[in-house]
Amino acid sequence: MLKRRAYEQLTQWKQHKTQQGLLVTGARQVGKTTLIRQFGNDHYEQLAELNFIETPPAVEVVNAARDTDDLIMRLSVLCSCEITPGKTLLFLDEIQACQDTLTWLKFLSGAKGLDVIVSGSLLGIDGFNVRSIPVGFLQTIRMYPLDFFEFCHACGMPGSTLDMVQECFNKRTEVPDYLNDRLTDLWYKYLIVGGMPDAVQSFIDSSDVMKVRSIQQNIFDTYEYDITKYVNNLVERRYIKTIYESIPSQLNAENKRFKFSKLDKNARFAHMQTSFDWLANAGIVLPTSRVQDPEYPLLEHADFNTFKLYLNDVGLLTSRLMRSVDLDIINHRSNMNYGSIFENAAAQELFARGFALHYYNQNRIGEVDFVIQHGLDDVSLVEIKSGKDYTRHRAMNNLLKTGNYRFAHAYVFHDGNVETVDGIEYLPIYTIGCLPN
Repeated sequence: MLKRRAYEQLTQWKQHKTQQGLLVTGARQVGKTTLIRQFGNDHYEQLAELNFIETPPAVEVVNAARDTDDLIMRLSVLCSCEITPGKTLLFLDEIQACQDTLTWLKFLSGAKGLDVIVSGSLLGIDGFNVRSIPVGFLQTIRMYPLDFFEFCHACGMPGSTLDMVQECFNKRTEVPDYLNDRLTDLWYKYLIVGGMPDAVQSFIDSSDVMKVRSIQQNIFDTYEYDITKYVNNLVERRYIKTIYESIPSQLNAENKRFKFSKLDKNARFAHMQTSFDWLANAGIVLPTSRVQDPEYPLLEHADFNTFKLYLNDVGLLTSRLMRSVDLDIINHRSNMNYGSIFENAAAQELFARGFALHYYNQNRIGEVDFVIQHGLDDVSLVEIKSGKDYTRHRAMNNLLKTGNYRFAHAYVFHDGNVETVDGIEYLPIYTIGCLPN
């Protein structure tokens, strides 16, 4: 089984919960169901699992329950096992197909003291409505594709070694050459494989990139199927698909800002805003808005009409490019422009660490790839460099020289090792997930 950070969050919930159930959300194919099953088998005498999509009649059976005791009886029949407080983990999956599940949760976990985990995808879209969210009876965690360190662990990298990398980051000391070379090589493999669990497991089992690409194509098809299934308006459906399919070409442009003119010369954000929202709420894309002033709080200075749009998984991005790119990435070809690929992987790492995604761009200053907010009120600049000229960062230099803003750090993540020059912190690209939030 792949080791996931979210497993510790499940363990913390079990240890510290009172009358609270747990909602595990995230995009499709990020490993929610597999992880919850593993957790249930590890920590309970029995796992009572019900999937509302795989068992369509269950929706009607649950919705007809008269009270909590009746509901538990119905769930016991559907799961084919006794549901006993303290001994059973009740796992209700794909709850977007059963609107009343969360409403019942406060009675199952509260009044009856059951350990209940519910999970689903597409919970943020408009088509999912809950009559009564059980305030105080529900914790929520969000799962993501495997981050880079999780990928390294899957590839056999010991946890103690990754701890040493974190220590090098914290102390700003060079990563030993042998380890830096190994992690850099794994980083390039991660650009191809990404973090979708099925793709990672296939790569670990076979090292066959073609098998990985086949799995990624299936995931891409699943996302497009969801658009067709959950979006009834044909015009809206076309907009969503067009936006999703255009992301690789949008990111490949010199200015990675999403340009509506590439979709349709008459397209405007106001016409398509709900389409962008659908993709973001489904966890399929990572919107990165421009901030007009890079100062705390960033949200108040964000222009949500101007943004970059990354895919939720870098492996899905590279799978949409020409097949020759795979060999270029594996061989670390210096003549290839990795800019958009590195940036997508960086956005993925930052998002999984809880950072809101923003960038800065002004004509007289230039563009800084990411502006992040961390600590109580700290704002830092982040540049992502894939080439050997990583010390060239005109926009960051210009912004630092203005003297109008206070920045906690100016980071440049690059294809190299640790060094600090004139207050700029140069760090290996694979350590971006070490940033403290």
